[in-house]
Formats: sequence, C-alpha cells, structure tokens
Amino acid sequence: MKKINLLLHFTLLACFALFFSCEDNDDNAIESKTNLTIVETAQATEPLSSLVAALAKADEKVGTDLIGTLSGNGPFTVFAPTNEAFTALLANLEGFDSLEDFDTDEEKDLLATILTYHVVAGASVLSTDLSDGQMVTTVQGEDLTISLDGGVFIKDAADSGAQVTLADVEASNGVVHVIDAVLIPQAVLDALAAGMEEEAKNLVEIVVATEALSILEAAVIKADLAATLSNEGPFTVFAPTDDAFVALLDILGDDYNSLDDFDTEAELALLTDILLFHVIPAKVLAADLAPSQVGTALADNMLEIIASNGTFVIGDASGLDANITATDIMASNGVAHTIDKVLLPQSAIDFVTNLNMMTIVELAVATDDLSILVDALVQADAGLVDVLNGDGPFTVFAPTNQAFVDLLDTLGSDYNSLADFDTAEEKELLATILTFHVASGAVLSTDLTDNQEIPTVQGEALVAVIAHEIRVFDKTGVGAQVIGADNIASNGVVHIIDKVLLPQAAIDAL
Repeated sequence: MKKINLLLHFTLLACFALFFSCEDNDDNAIESKTNLTIVETAQATEPLSSLVAALAKADEKVGTDLIGTLSGNGPFTVFAPTNEAFTALLANLEGFDSLEDFDTDEEKDLLATILTYHVVAGASVLSTDLSDGQMVTTVQGEDLTISLDGGVFIKDAADSGAQVTLADVEASNGVVHVIDAVLIPQAVLDALAAGMEEEAKNLVEIVVATEALSILEAAVIKADLAATLSNEGPFTVFAPTDDAFVALLDILGDDYNSLDDFDTEAELALLTDILLFHVIPAKVLAADLAPSQVGTALADNMLEIIASNGTFVIGDASGLDANITATDIMASNGVAHTIDKVLLPQSAIDFVTNLNMMTIVELAVATDDLSILVDALVQADAGLVDVLNGDGPFTVFAPTNQAFVDLLDTLGSDYNSLADFDTAEEKELLATILTFHVASGAVLSTDLTDNQEIPTVQGEALVAVIAHEIRVFDKTGVGAQVIGADNIASNGVVHIIDKVLLPQAAIDAL
C-alpha cells in the first residue's frame, strides 16, 4: 500500500532535510549558465539529479510535459529541491522506495502537482526581490510564503520551511533557487488524506485482522452485529482479548465451552447485550478518558471509567474492573482499546446468577426436610418434576416431611407411605394435592397481603393471612404456617410450610 504518514502532517520533513551553507556543500558547483535552460542547468548539476528524474517520471503520463515547459521561453522561477530533499520525502512515503514507485497515472499526477508547486511562471524572481511574508503564486495554483527570519525560507501548505541553500542560479529562461526540502501543496495533502481515509480499516476489519481478538470476531458475527459496527459511527469499542472470553466461559461453567453453546434465543440475546455493552456511540481516545459514567450502545446501561494508579480501568455491573491493555487503535469509523476482561451488564449478571442457582426441584432435592415432597412429585407420575424444572417462574408452598407424615396419619391405615398411592385414581389425587401448592409467577413473602387469594395451578385458590407470621389457608380452614420464606430458585421461589394443603377436590375425593 502506498500512502504518506499524515500523522506527521509533513512537519517532520524539516527534520529529515539537510541544511546547507553556501560555504561547505556541493551546491557551490551550480553556476549561472545563461546559455542553458533551467532543465539543462539541472541536468548538468549532480545535486539536482533527483529533480530531473522526478520531472521525467511525471512526464511519463500522456499529456504531461514538464520538461518541455521548463525548457520553453519562460521566464520561470524554480525552487529546486536537492537529492537529499527527495530522499527525505521518500522516507515519509509508505510504499515509495524510489521515484520509480510513482508508476500509476494517478501517482504521476500527484508527482506533477508537487513539482509544479515549485515553479513560478512569468518572472525571474531573484533573492533580492523577495520580502518577508511575501506570497508567491505557483504554476500549480497555490501560494508559497517567503520568510526571511534567519535565512531565506519557503513555507508550503503544511507550514514546513524549506531553506534556500543557494540562490540566484541564472539560466537562459529564468532563475533557480536550490532548497533543502520538497514543498507540499494543500491539494496533495487533501488527496493523500482522502486516500488514507478510504484505505483505513473499519472497527470490524480491525478485529478480523487482529489475532488476539478472534473470539470477539466470532461473537460479533454470531450476534449479527458486524454490519452495525461497520457503519459510519463514530464508535469506541473496548475489545476483550481471547483470554478474556476464555475466562468468561470458565465462569459460565461446563455448559459453555465455546460460543457455539450460545444457541438459544435467550443466549443469543444475552451475547448481543454483552457486546453492545462494550460499545460507546462516540469516539473516545485515551487522552479523552476521565473518571465518569459513560452511556453504551446497550440502552440504559453505563460503563464506569475509574482512575487507578495513574491510568484508568473500566467498571461494569460485576464489580470486577477491566484493565486497558492497548489504546487508540484507530479505525475509519472510530477507535478501539483492548481490555483483559469481558464487561458484563446487569442482564448478564442476572443470567450468570441464575446459572449458579438451583431449580425448584433441585432445591427441594438438596433440602433434607423436603425429601418426601420430592418422592411425592415422582409418585404422582404426572410430569410434575419436569414442570418444576422448567422455565417458570413458579411459587411453591413446600410441605415439610413432618407435614406429609401428618397427612398420612390423617388418611388412616390404608396410607402408610406415598407408595400406597398406587392406583391411577390415587396418583391423580396426589397430583391434585401437589398442584394445589403451586402458583404461577414468583411471589415473595413481601409481595403477600392479608387475606390475599393466590390462584394455584390446580385451579383453586389459597388464602394468605398476615398476622405475626404468614399463614396459608386451604379448604379445610386450617392454616399452614410459613416457616421458611423466600428460598430463591432459578425458576421461582419456595416457601416451606408445616402442613399439606388440601383443595376441595381432594377433600371430596377422600
């Protein structure tokens, strides 16, 4: 790729230029030869051989004849860059090792624009004719500015100064002033800037081209955000490295070994939320960072920029901060900074929390005093275990083991254990009793009000009574006390009670 490093804005050209004095350089070999044209003078002068080669290279494009023009009647004034000046220019041009690399018509036009910026037509302007601050219009169309502060300097569009190291070399059709830097017009600056902007990668292309961001690349594609992040922006992306994603998968557990395990609609929505949480809809460079909360592309979610040991870290909903490992990776539509942790919005924290929580059935299995309830769910043979392992949410009033023992005592000698519910009718009765303990939705103890009716999955309603404690009444009129409230499960909540509740349908059957 051929381009100029515009970050230098050509101001460094002066650093590469060699400043000559008339007493100690080869420019003394350039003598006024009024019998030679400007081109012939340059051709006869070794320190100007690169200028001659540049004129010839530009003339390779059909319709361009700089050598012919500068061999004409004139008069012309030419500011002639030395060989060293052209070497300095090429050092600042990426992809141009020599003038031969100007090999397309577009590049030859660019070279011709630069060269004609060094020529003034219609006058032989001697050094004694120059004044400080004088504006000189070139054949290219733009002006040069003369500065006489500490020598004779010619300033171009980039405000870089080329020093006149040998003045007033007269030729048959004008005058040559030797300078130590190549002058750059605004037209060339604009053309190169436009070329760089066109060639610059967008944020997605940068992620794709960066080996350490391969998992982020896969995540962006999986969440269908590539088109969004390729838009004009501007965006700032805090880009988690592959190691950061691996650490997240470890936190999520055995069910998440790669991004392929994000395969449900809810999981894909979560992945999208996480990625949008890394995007700020504005261009924020490292120098712009300051302690603050910053809105992200995930609506109503903020990142926190936190000052830490002379730098900044990024805070999320997890309370574990991300370190910035690289800054200001520039893109055509924004900027990226790499970080060592995947940032998590609150929706992701909730998801991770639920992953580590047990379902209602798992909670009951893990609770010794609910073992008979678990047996009852299995004995009913009505798919209740699967239901209460499902998404929910559910509220379950869970009778203790003693509550079931008391029920069996009440039912008499025909029911010594749950195994005695062995006919289809008895299993159905057991299912009726159990579903009378289940309500749809997650109802915490703080959500209950006195004399509130709670519809159950069985179809009849329970009644909550709030006094010094919470009691739940069934159709027998005898209340069950809530002795363990608000046991949170991933799919609902469990309240442990000291009595098996009976719906009217069960009382009638019994």
